[in-house]
Amino acid sequence: MRFSPGKRHSMTVSKLRILQYSILCALVFIVQLAACTRIAQEPSRDSISTYVSHTLTAAPSQSPTATPPPTGTPIPTPSVTPTASPTDGPSPTNTPPSFPQDDPRNGINPAEPHYIDNFSSHLTWSGPNFEGAINVWEDGRIRATDFLADANIWWSTTRREIDAINVYAEITAEIGECRGKDSYGFAVRVSGEVLNSGTSLEFSCDGHYRVRKFDSGKVSILIEWTPSELIQSGPEAENQMCILAQNEMLHFVANGEILGSIQEAYYQVGTYGIFASAIETPGVTVYFDDFKLWFVNL
Repeated sequence: MRFSPGKRHSMTVSKLRILQYSILCALVFIVQLAACTRIAQEPSRDSISTYVSHTLTAAPSQSPTATPPPTGTPIPTPSVTPTASPTDGPSPTNTPPSFPQDDPRNGINPAEPHYIDNFSSHLTWSGPNFEGAINVWEDGRIRATDFLADANIWWSTTRREIDAINVYAEITAEIGECRGKDSYGFAVRVSGEVLNSGTSLEFSCDGHYRVRKFDSGKVSILIEWTPSELIQSGPEAENQMCILAQNEMLHFVANGEILGSIQEAYYQVGTYGIFASAIETPGVTVYFDDFKLWFVNL
């Protein structure tokens, strides 16, 4: 069958438009997949939300054997010995800041992190942006907002080239209006094909903390909600959250002081996550800033 030049040109344009539309759809899908880094759920089979396509069904499980969280032990603020006035003798040297000998962080120089992100750029973290939750760069911080008061969480993750097993990681978080167990979290060893595994330290509005492990959607509570005077509570509270991961040992820190420790057999290379969790206050918002990272050599 013969086609006139005009018809052939019309078919070529149509095919080109179909191809362009297919490419556009693929790009939209990729962008949406990158934005929705992961969702996790409280250990309950009854609270599965249907509004999210990647909801993870979290089966309750027994807590692993854990070292009971010790009471907070104050950690002295690292200081630098002041330099004396010039003399004819040997030049004085500064004493590097360090942690006490019996502190699990001993050997880490708090003044010299290997990686610092002060959130001056919006390109270092990726996270969700939909009707349920949004984690977005804003004025030099990450603003995480959870619009729905339910058991689901969404976390932003940082870039993969700083993945590690053994790390000391810290971040500062400031929560807005909140009540009760409205909370926010900081996770390490975030891994898995859809970034649905990791271990998180969470602080609540009423001054409690807990630790959970996510393993491909299954959630285990490693440390149940525990009150601590080390955590600043209430709306507008600001806290520094830190996690020291050394193979199977995990140590959790609030504002420079040890909260508790736990031994967890499951561990692997991963990145880092941050999230807000609305339980009583829809739209609870948390601002994250000053992410620092030390790679720990054992």
